[in-house]
Amino acid sequence: MTLATFTERVAAFAEAHGIAGAQPFATSIAGLTVMRATEARDIAATLYHPVFCLVLQGAKELVLEDGPVRFGTGQSLIVSVDLPAISRVTEASLARPYLAVALRVDMGIIRDLAAETGIGGAAEGGASVAADTADAGAVAAMSRLFALTETPEAAPVLAPLAVREIHYWLLAAGHGGMLRDLTRADSHATRIVRTIATIRTDIARRLSIGELAAQAGMSASAFHNHFRGVTGTSPLQYQKRLRLIEARRLLMAGTHGVASSAFAVGYESPTHFSRDYSRLFGAPPRSDLARATGGGIPEGAAARPVTG
Repeated sequence: MTLATFTERVAAFAEAHGIAGAQPFATSIAGLTVMRATEARDIAATLYHPVFCLVLQGAKELVLEDGPVRFGTGQSLIVSVDLPAISRVTEASLARPYLAVALRVDMGIIRDLAAETGIGGAAEGGASVAADTADAGAVAAMSRLFALTETPEAAPVLAPLAVREIHYWLLAAGHGGMLRDLTRADSHATRIVRTIATIRTDIARRLSIGELAAQAGMSASAFHNHFRGVTGTSPLQYQKRLRLIEARRLLMAGTHGVASSAFAVGYESPTHFSRDYSRLFGAPPRSDLARATGGGIPEGAAARPVTG
């Protein structure tokens, strides 16, 4: 299947399912999603999990502290670790909407393939967010996986084969260096990912850099350097973005007020929370609260702050 044909089929699928707004739409294939947007979107903060995204039409960018990562038609993005990031669709129109397909990356498959093929044995570094021209093999395998949405009776047998093939191409890709590093149990990247899991376990807990560094088997300064090398940000900034993204989810669900959202994610001061929230999302939290509740104030808005 050519890229043009693949694009046409995804466009028809998106139209048939009413997909809009660039929010991921889950297909019948586990881990496979479709995105479509008919206009350039404002900046949005999102928690990315390890994922492979193939852009079929239009363009998007992720804005990191080190600068933006841009990717457009015929390019792919590999995100190797859990990462709170700011993103936006930069190229889309009604006539030529932004179209992309994405597959959740399974690190278990990546490690199995590395052991089987020997790919990833040497330390090489790499960015946790990387974009490049999509490999023809990955595009072909992705198109076959997507085609299984039209033949659900064949999906249980053929989808695992296509998913495994896609993971092989990601492991071997020029921009898959971080994935290769993560196949090594003793790599700096692997140790940092373990500390990321610790941070995510309880985002309201005050960070102890000493404890995280000890968990990673590093000095505090080395931990800071390697954490930034993997995530593009500091541990404190990483946690702050996690907190703000979760607080926004609570607000948009209409179950928390501004103060209770702040306390739920670990802020001690609603004023400080509102300032950070406005800086990240471009509008104060009360704006999202009003949008979610129609101007009403949800119960529980006077929750107590998290301590400890």
